[in-house]
Amino acid sequence: MAYLPDNPDLYEYLTGIQYLNFIGDVYRVPGTLRTERIEELAERFGITRSLGDLISTYSHGMKQKLALISAFLHRPRLLLLDEPFVGLDPEAAVALRESMHALCREGSAIFFSTHVLEVAQRLCNKVAIIREGRLVAQGETEALTGGKSLEEVFMEVARDERI
Repeated sequence: MAYLPDNPDLYEYLTGIQYLNFIGDVYRVPGTLRTERIEELAERFGITRSLGDLISTYSHGMKQKLALISAFLHRPRLLLLDEPFVGLDPEAAVALRESMHALCREGSAIFFSTHVLEVAQRLCNKVAIIREGRLVAQGETEALTGGKSLEEVFMEVARDERI
């Protein structure tokens, strides 16, 4: 399992590579495999050249990329992400979508929260709408939306909840 909050706390006195090796140690990712995965993910997210820098020098987006790499590093069977696209540039957002799809193809499940409903509609085969802490709608994305946008469905559910 891996969990990535919307504002991850990273050890800012470490370099990016030190942090990823620490995470690899925690999840017991073997050395050669760890190196391969770090190289692949760092290249995919575009931070290879910055891995030797202190995390304290990273921008918000760079920290988000590093945190995402740490979440994917051990190929979790369950990945929980809270607003994972916040702070990412368009290339990193594509890399994240591709990484999410690849992990699912390997048999893992991903739960993620987002306020950007079109992203959820494009990425998810199942969705749940939570309003004021209550589950108000759920199901297969296509069945739930019925040809509408997820945003339209959300607005209908929100309106019905107020009545």
